[in-house]
Amino acid sequence: MPSGATAATVSAMTTTAPSPLAPGLRAAGFVGRVVDPADPDYDRARAGWNGAVDRRPAAVAYAGDADDVAAAIRAARAARMPFTIRAGGHSVAGRSVRDGALCIDLRGLNAVAVDPEHAIVRAGGGTLLSELDAATQAHGLAVPGGQISHTGVGGLTLGGGLGWMMRHHGLTIDSLRSAEVVLADGRIVRARADEHPDLFWALRGGGGDFGVVTQFEFAAHRVGPIVLAGMLAYPWDRAGEALRAGRALMDGAPDALTTFVALVTAPPEPPFPPELQGQRLAMVTVAWTGDIAEGERVLAPLRRDHPPALDLVDPMPYVALQSMLDPTAPPGGHYYDRLHYLPEVSDGFVDALLDGFERAPTPQAHVMTAWMGGAIDRVPTEATAFGHRGTRALTWIIGASGEEPVEPVAEWVRSVWTDTEPYASAGTYVNALDAGRSVRDAYVGDVYHRLVAVKRCYDPEGVFAGNGIAAG
Repeated sequence: MPSGATAATVSAMTTTAPSPLAPGLRAAGFVGRVVDPADPDYDRARAGWNGAVDRRPAAVAYAGDADDVAAAIRAARAARMPFTIRAGGHSVAGRSVRDGALCIDLRGLNAVAVDPEHAIVRAGGGTLLSELDAATQAHGLAVPGGQISHTGVGGLTLGGGLGWMMRHHGLTIDSLRSAEVVLADGRIVRARADEHPDLFWALRGGGGDFGVVTQFEFAAHRVGPIVLAGMLAYPWDRAGEALRAGRALMDGAPDALTTFVALVTAPPEPPFPPELQGQRLAMVTVAWTGDIAEGERVLAPLRRDHPPALDLVDPMPYVALQSMLDPTAPPGGHYYDRLHYLPEVSDGFVDALLDGFERAPTPQAHVMTAWMGGAIDRVPTEATAFGHRGTRALTWIIGASGEEPVEPVAEWVRSVWTDTEPYASAGTYVNALDAGRSVRDAYVGDVYHRLVAVKRCYDPEGVFAGNGIAAG
C-alpha cells in the first residue's frame, strides 16, 4: 500500500469486486480494485467533485502505482475501450469520467516525500493539495498551488496552476522539476529539462492529453508557517470602489502580494454581521507570503483610504489560507465556470462585471478577479505550454447551484462571459475549459500547434482524449 494513503483509498485498493473487465486487467498485470456497475460502491466510485456531472463509466480501476496504471492502459487498449484518468476528480467539466469508458483512478498514488535539506518534494499523481500542503509545511516549505484544498495536484499542475503564491513564486508548473509519466504504449518515462524535453514542455500547461503523470517532483519554497491573509468585505453599493481599490493596490505591488476581488453573496452566518448576511458583497481577498510587518505596511493605505465594512485580514497559518475558500466549493455541489484573461482591469470591464453579477441566479454563484504578473512574467513565454504570461489579470466566473439543476446558472455564466469578452485577451485557462468548447480556444500563438506535434510523438493514436488535443 502507498504510504500516506487514506483509509478510504486503502479500502478501495484492497477490497475486490467482480467485473467483466477484471480478467483482462488482471491478465495485463493490474492488481488494484475494479468497481463496475454491479458493485454496491459503483455510484460512489463514479462520482466526482462536480455533482452536475452524472456519467456512468464501464468501470473504475483503482491503481496503486505506475505499473498498475500501465497495466490498465494496456488492458483498455487491448479491449478497444476508451479510458479516462482521474487524479483528484476536481474537473468542473468532468473530463475524468466518461460514459462507457474505463476510469483509471489515481487516488492511491498520494504519497508525498519531502527532502527539506534540498527543498525538493515528490508527490504522487493522485495527491490532493491539502496533502501536499500538510507534508511541505511540516518543514516550512510550500509548492505554489491552487485555492481549494481538495483540488488534485495532477490536474492543477498540468493546466498551469493558478493560486495564492503565483505572483511570488510563479505558477505550479514553474516549480516542476520532473515528472514520471506512463505513456500510451505503457512505457514509463521521466520527463524533465534534459530528458524528453518536448514532453516536459507540454506537461507544463498543456493538460493531460500526453500521458499519465504518476509522480511530480517540485522545487519547494520557504513559506510560512504564518502568512498575512484574509478578506476585506465591502457592501454592494461600494463594489465598484472595491474593484478599483484592488486595481490601485496592485499597481506596482510587491511580488509577495496576490489579490483576488470576489463578488459573492454573504452566507447567513458569522463572521458576517446581520446587516451583511444574505447580501451581495465585494471581497478584497489578499495573500501576503513575505514578511508580516512589511505586508501590514503594504495593506495600510487600502485599509485607510477604503475602510471595509468587515476586516478579516490577519496573520494565519498557510494551510488555513489554502483552505479558506473551501466553503465556496463543497464536493457534490453543481458547478459550471468560464474564465477570461484580461490585458487590464478597466472601468468598462468593472461596470460590465458588476452589471452581470447583479443577475446572479443563485447565492452560491461568484466571480473572482485576480491580478497576475510578478514571478509569472519572469519565466519566458515559450518555456512552457502556458502561453498567457504578460497578462495583467484574470476573471473567473463560477456558477454554482447547490444541488439544483445547473443549467440556469450555466446560462448566467455564459451571459456574463459574453458581456465581458470585449475586455478580454485571447485564449483561456485550459482548466476552465467547458466541455462544449474546443481546446484550441485555450491557447494563443503557436502553442496549440506545438502541442499537436508533441501529441503525434507520444500518443499518435490519440488514446488520451481528456482535453481533445488531436494527433492528426
